[in-house]
Parts: sequence; C-alpha cells; structure tokens
Amino acid sequence: MSLGGPCIYSSLAARALNASVIVVSKVGEDFTRKEFAWIAKHGISTKNIRISTSPTTCFSIHYRDAERTMRVTRRCDPLSSPDLVGFPAALALHIGPVLDEVPETLAIRLANRNCVASLEVQGYTRQLSSKGLVEPTRWNSARLLKRVDVLKASENELRAMAGGMSLRRMSKLGPGIILLTRGTKGTVVWSRTNGAYKVPAYPTRMRDPTGAGDALVGGFLISWVRTGELLWSCAVGSAVASVVVESFGPSNFGSPKQIEKRAQKILNEATRIRTSKQ
Repeated sequence: MSLGGPCIYSSLAARALNASVIVVSKVGEDFTRKEFAWIAKHGISTKNIRISTSPTTCFSIHYRDAERTMRVTRRCDPLSSPDLVGFPAALALHIGPVLDEVPETLAIRLANRNCVASLEVQGYTRQLSSKGLVEPTRWNSARLLKRVDVLKASENELRAMAGGMSLRRMSKLGPGIILLTRGTKGTVVWSRTNGAYKVPAYPTRMRDPTGAGDALVGGFLISWVRTGELLWSCAVGSAVASVVVESFGPSNFGSPKQIEKRAQKILNEATRIRTSKQ
C-alpha cells in the first residue's frame, strides 16, 4: 500500500519545481503519523488535512495489458465548506477529486478564487458498481467547467463529458485550456487563444503509470503561472510524468535540471494540429 492520488502526485510534481504546496484533503483516523511525516518530509504543508471518523479512501489497482481495474476498499467523507477554513491565497490551485469527494458547489467556490484554477475530472466521471468496482459514468457541469481555467482529462473521461474528442467539442466545454492525456501517445493541449498541439511523451521505460497524469498537470500549472508559455508548460508537465513512471509509486519526480532537459526534447517534437479531428 502506498500514498497516491492527485494530492500526492500533483503536489510532488510542483515540489520538484521548487514550488510551495499546501494540500487540502480529508483522511481517516487510520492515516498514521508516519504518513503525515512522509508528506511533511517532502515539503508539503499538512495543516489543512482534516481527520474524519470514516476510514481513508483506498483503492486496489491492477494493471493487465495496459488496462486498469480499480476497486474501492475504503471510502472517506467528502470535503465540506468548514474544511476550507484557513485555506490561504495561492497563485494556482488544482481540484482533484478521485471519487466525487469534492462536491460541485465546493469546487465552484474554489474555482472562483483569484488564481489559476485547474480541474481533474476523473472523480466526477466515475461511479461504483455493487461490487465496489470503479466504472465510468457520464458527467458534464457547465456551472463548474466555465469557471475553471485548465481542464485535465483522459480520452475516456473526455468521452464521458463531451461524447467525443473533436477539437470543436473541446472548445465548447468552457475552460480556456484543456490537457487531454493519452498515455504513451503523449498529450493534446488545446488553448482558446493558441489552438491545439500534440505534445509527445518522453521515450522511457515505464514501470508504473499510476499518477502520471496528476504529475503532468502539477508540472504544467507551476510552469504556466511562472512563464505563461503553453507548449513549454505542457512539455514540463510531460517531462515530470516521464520521470514518475520510471519508478513504482510516488518515489521520484526528477530534479529541475533533469526536468528541463527532458522538457526541451519534448518541446522540440511538439506539432500543431490543423484539423478538427485527432
């Protein structure tokens, strides 16, 4: 068992780029001092992690031929407004539910803060079967989507939201920037002002793909608020993700120098998409 989820992978990706990070989350009483100490040791503030009487959300994940099966073994309470008390101002924030534990009303409140707001949609495009297996479900909330600046989604998640992956459909979702992650095929980054590009994945030996997308968006956000350069920011995110998949769990996110070197190679191979189809 290891720590995971957007809170961990996105935060550690940002820390790899020397950003200050605060996590707002909810865990159970089974979340031990050892785990709090591990998070703090990696430079992430834990003062906004709340304790619930319910157990910490936990998934059992199995990969077979690149297909992932997930089963929920424990589930914590959702976040609520009181959990945001003391949440400081920030240049960027990432809303990353894993199983609908961030109510849309709360996500909208977060997205309205005066900063770059990013949304990971996986937690809204999932439902549980009677056996606790994670299954896809359709989701689309215009009230939330039009308030976020950056949307990160996989191909399957975009289908659950828009019914397809055309650039025209992406442009109608609401956010000004969309990161469509495609695993080893790289990322399609679409911007209302700059159009769409294919950003390749860095060639590497993959050992564990878990958390790659979360690491990508964490790296993207930090670079975006610092530089405002769309393609470079996506290349940075992809570079961080390439380091993550080379190890098991959230154990290595690379050094700034290593990330920059990989990002430059990725940037050099990015190409513009000139049609409405992918």
